[in-house]
Amino acid sequence: MRFIFGWTLKLAFVGFIYAGVTGAIPMHLPDTILGYELPDAAKRFVGSGGQIQDIAGKTQAGFKSIADSLK
Repeated sequence: MRFIFGWTLKLAFVGFIYAGVTGAIPMHLPDTILGYELPDAAKRFVGSGGQIQDIAGKTQAGFKSIADSLK
């Protein structure tokens, strides 16, 4: 039972990270956490998730138009 529960938590964590990176869950980091200031690189990385989704959509549309022209 512990084995199944452990893997469930691990997969849920990985799924949450994946959803955050792909832009499915909008994420916003605060300027400070527990008195420590977050680096700008971390803020840009988290904010770029939506941009990655936009680029993926444009790429997919481009490939679709190429495939349609080859038919």
